[in-house]
Amino acid sequence: MVKKDTSDTGKKMFESKYNADGLRKMIVDDNMTADQIQEKLGIASKQSLRQHIMRLCNEDRKFYEVPGLYKQGNRKLPMVNFKGEIRLTKNMLKGEFKYEDRFNVEIVDNNKIILTKVVPENKEDTGSAAGAVNKEDADSKK
Repeated sequence: MVKKDTSDTGKKMFESKYNADGLRKMIVDDNMTADQIQEKLGIASKQSLRQHIMRLCNEDRKFYEVPGLYKQGNRKLPMVNFKGEIRLTKNMLKGEFKYEDRFNVEIVDNNKIILTKVVPENKEDTGSAAGAVNKEDADSKK
């Protein structure tokens, strides 16, 4: 979106990148894919492109099919999101994992990420030792 100064009021308004004629030409005449259209129009997300195409379909009362617009890819593979994060779900991994499991991350050859589960010391041992100290403190305060 680009801010446009209106000469009457001096206020800035947002101007959409929607261009019906250009979009129609790219879809019908040039047979461009969704990725190509998105790059040419400078649209950041597929969702925004879908809204532009939906608006064009509504205005023309005609359905336009754009290759690659609704492709999902392989959703079971982790990918880097727009925030620069890699998200993994428990279902993507083999093995037994539970809430608050921690991992060491190692990058090998710039194309492999190795996660190694960190096994904490036995919680019962640390808890009972802390309990014994607390009990001694309580006895000394009596």
